Amino acid sequence: MNQYPISQKVLCVDDERRLLDGIRRQLRKEFTIEIAESAQEGLQILASEGPFALVISDYNMPGTDGIQFLNQVYTLYPETVLVMLTGRAELDIAIEALHKGHISRFLNKPCPKEVLTQTINDALEQYRLIQAEKQLQAELEKSNHKLNELNNHLEDLVKIRTQALTTQYQYVSTLAQLESSSQIANALIKAVQTIAQTDDIALFLNQNDKAGVFLPHLDLAKKYKLLPISQEDQQQGIIAQCLHSKKTIFIDPDIELSVIDQKLFIGTARACIPLEADKRIIGLLSISTSNKVQLDKIQISTIQALSNTSATALMNHWHLEIQTESQDAIITALAKLSEHKDPETGAHLLRLKEYCALLCQCMARSGKYQNLVTPEFTKDLVRSSPLHDIGKVGIADVILRKPGKLTEDEFSIMKTHANIGGDTLRSVYDRYSSQSFIKCGMEVAYCHHEKWDGSGYPQGLRGEDIPLTARILTVADVYDALTTRRVYKPPFSREKAKEIIITGSGQHFDPDVVLAFIDNEPLFHNIAKSMADNT
Repeated sequence: MNQYPISQKVLCVDDERRLLDGIRRQLRKEFTIEIAESAQEGLQILASEGPFALVISDYNMPGTDGIQFLNQVYTLYPETVLVMLTGRAELDIAIEALHKGHISRFLNKPCPKEVLTQTINDALEQYRLIQAEKQLQAELEKSNHKLNELNNHLEDLVKIRTQALTTQYQYVSTLAQLESSSQIANALIKAVQTIAQTDDIALFLNQNDKAGVFLPHLDLAKKYKLLPISQEDQQQGIIAQCLHSKKTIFIDPDIELSVIDQKLFIGTARACIPLEADKRIIGLLSISTSNKVQLDKIQISTIQALSNTSATALMNHWHLEIQTESQDAIITALAKLSEHKDPETGAHLLRLKEYCALLCQCMARSGKYQNLVTPEFTKDLVRSSPLHDIGKVGIADVILRKPGKLTEDEFSIMKTHANIGGDTLRSVYDRYSSQSFIKCGMEVAYCHHEKWDGSGYPQGLRGEDIPLTARILTVADVYDALTTRRVYKPPFSREKAKEIIITGSGQHFDPDVVLAFIDNEPLFHNIAKSMADNT
């Protein structure tokens, strides 16, 4: 692959000539070292003797300092690795430059030889990888160019094959972006329809091996009135051949199918392809056509490849969906603990999820929040919102269910539920930090009683110091409390609840979240009515 050599040259720039001579003397046996005594000289050497894999520059130089110089180098030679030498007095500046600029590392002066040697070796390897990737990309582009030239001479049959390969590439490229097993199944069906040039595709899946029944994909079952394939159906005909051999079964269109085999196909039967994952058949894909045209070998092999890839993806998503369902069940069970202590909240948890989803959808359309309120953010908040009051399990019933106003001491105890819930979820998050929804739950448990003006509890956080998750949930939670009956109050009217939320903008609530509420207030009202507590 190495069609041309990759530079291993190093340029050291410093206004101290003795330091430069020392570096070159120490390292010249191991590396190709060039030196420059100023930023201007360094740029001239880069232009005349480049490319250079690495540039090492002192920070404190007259005229153009090290940060400015390295930024100029990055602009001109973005692939060159940049390292900065600093004295201890400039350490804070160097750290800031490391975070803000394109400098990959900084070294303290004086720098031991072994540290400098290791740094140079690491930088040369980094540069080598960058150049190797460029060469690989060039090879790929060259190959693609040759492929495009060949495609210009292909006949109609090869156009079909190209379409099959293109569809395969597009399918595999989007596979990782699909969020559910249902989306994977739909994408597979669509891809096979494109490759086989027929709409008559059926997919039967067996998610639970113990049940043994292959169920038609839901959308197809409704459209074509497809029936499940029972364990008894699997003992004969084409179905049995496909399951036992784990290979594609091709069907002669002139052969009359049995009643059982007809369950598989929508039109004239052409092929039955098994989907195998974890050493078992998890699905059957049938291809039918409206005529007797044979499928091309490339079409079949591409469909088989897609089926194998889809089988693995389906199995992974099934496992993930089961895990997610289990997590949601645990979340609900934990939330029910607090709900059990405060039973008059009724459908509060379900409404809260809907309100949070509405606010997130609205804020995601705003330029300010479109990179913050992502689908993952929304999913985590909706899933974890029931956990906001989990700390109430630690509050005595005599306080939690008191119908009248709490005393000052009682309210102080009541306020501890935020820390109780947050601390509980923090202990879980410390062990399972990869679970983002637990972090989200921890944030809302700690902070759902914080206020925008800093007058809330438990920490008295102000403004954007309050996590966005909690700022969104707070509006949803207060709205639900206002519009429902509680032990201490009757429900407020729609107009009064709306007025309280709007009045609280900039004091209790984040003004941006309130704007999202105003935009969605009719939908909030509809949810409050349709999901009202049973009284």
